[in-house]
Amino acid sequence: MTPGPFLPDWNFHLLQQLFRLLPHNLQRDSLADFLTTNALVSTWIYAAVFYVYWSIEDSRRVWRRAHLLEVFVAFWLAMLASVVFRPWIAWPAPNLMPRFQMLYPRYFWNEGNSNCFPSHSTLIYLIVAAGFWPFKRRLSAVLILWVLAAISLPRVYVGGHYPVDVLAAILLAVVALWTARHICANPRVSGLLMQASSMGLKIEWLLFLWLFELGDGFRSSYSIATYLARATRNIWH
Repeated sequence: MTPGPFLPDWNFHLLQQLFRLLPHNLQRDSLADFLTTNALVSTWIYAAVFYVYWSIEDSRRVWRRAHLLEVFVAFWLAMLASVVFRPWIAWPAPNLMPRFQMLYPRYFWNEGNSNCFPSHSTLIYLIVAAGFWPFKRRLSAVLILWVLAAISLPRVYVGGHYPVDVLAAILLAVVALWTARHICANPRVSGLLMQASSMGLKIEWLLFLWLFELGDGFRSSYSIATYLARATRNIWH
């Protein structure tokens, strides 16, 4: 794990500029903390919109569901890429780093993740938001802006992420969506997605589990994975 983020001076200067524009005070800090911790007003929106468009019954249902499954493919590609590079590229959140802590009120200190690169919240919800672009561009644009305003910015504001974490998540989301689009353009893969979109209860059950975790920010999955990792480590030792 590296002691600090890529381009530490750039990140520090950008955060200074942000806090000059939006100085910390009780109201802003409370709002940022509320958006960070309250999934109902931030992340659950993406699960709800995804389900609404999945449920539409019209002549384009199969086509629309196949495109929504592309989002699911892009999500797993991004998670796989993150799992591969996170052991090699990692650093503590700014509210854990002495140099950056001075930029935040003391009540935000020591609240961040010890490995905050990239911003997984930005990555996940940007993939979902941009995934609507092929069939609902205005909605996609609104959801993308909401990711940046209600998910990414509050997490930077409370010291959970550096600007470079958000930038990396945006780039990774673009690459994952582009790769998924090319993979799913293959006739065989496209046919499988079309078939999966019509599997009835099986796909609905899988979708329910994924959307529940999507709405909750994958907190339950993270807790289970952490528990299993600790249990495995204890067994080996």
